[in-house]
Amino acid sequence: MVGAVEARWWTMRPAQSLKPASYVCPFCDGMLHATSEHALIAPEGDVSKRRHAHMECVVEARRRGKCARVSLAVPVR
Repeated sequence: MVGAVEARWWTMRPAQSLKPASYVCPFCDGMLHATSEHALIAPEGDVSKRRHAHMECVVEARRRGKCARVSLAVPVR
């Protein structure tokens, strides 16, 4: 479970933008700035429920089994 979302699997892709926004990482509740390199995760590929997370937090959650079956999504350009 990540935040209040339970999922059997997650998609993840690298993210970074010039947008002057900040987010709260669902794993550590820490501040995450859009300009930093981070991950965009979506439960079962549902982008309407996507969350921004620190890349390190995603890796650690995956290692501990808290973010099951992450599949990498490559953005189409």
